[in-house]
Amino acid sequence: MSTGNVGAPTGTAAKQRVYSMIDGFNLYHALDKFDHGVDEADQKRYQKYKWICLRTLIQQFVLPQEDLVGVHYFTAYPNWNEAKRLRHENYVKAVQSRGVDYTLGEFKPKHVDCRATCRERFDLREEKQTDVNIATKIIELANEYDKLVLVTADSDQVPAVRLLLKLHPQKKVFVLPPIGRNSKELVRAAGNNRLIMTEPHLLAAIMPNPVNITRNGRVITQLWKPVNWQLPPSNSATTPNAP
Repeated sequence: MSTGNVGAPTGTAAKQRVYSMIDGFNLYHALDKFDHGVDEADQKRYQKYKWICLRTLIQQFVLPQEDLVGVHYFTAYPNWNEAKRLRHENYVKAVQSRGVDYTLGEFKPKHVDCRATCRERFDLREEKQTDVNIATKIIELANEYDKLVLVTADSDQVPAVRLLLKLHPQKKVFVLPPIGRNSKELVRAAGNNRLIMTEPHLLAAIMPNPVNITRNGRVITQLWKPVNWQLPPSNSATTPNAP
């Protein structure tokens, strides 16, 4: 039995519980490269929004009669590159301090044989477990939400969405593809419930720099965004800090 609505005042409609699950690398790659950019500079147009508060981003899609009860971020650390790993750990700590849970997958080596003339073998790294982790949480946490906002354009989540709606037909799933992306198959599986992420949504979710980590009312550490994630000077004066 769900307990999420216990305690609602008599005669007052209980708010619908909203939970969001975010495919971290799907979102990251959408920000890192806009596939529809007309040139290299245009493809980088969203890179300045990487330092975003995920909870604030999702809150913009929550209706007045709804309550955002959780945001879960799924990602993995690039352990072969210390600089990238430290930047990513820093970001995860920042969003965690602002009310976001996270689950880590991992990268595993993958051997790829060149099919061109060289015929050499290359060692690549492939992210593993994130798709399974998201699908598992969708079902595992089903009793904790009435509406799921799924941030991904990965059609690998179609089976999990279909299973959720089969087991819990009263629930709603809304797909929020990262900016500039879409997944028609995933949206169809969610009953054609799609939200649209725009640049103003990203701008409104920029975190302050630095993010202060406090304990007992005192700042114990500060988390700074990477220099190459800075907003251009023309935007910095009007950029709101995420609450």
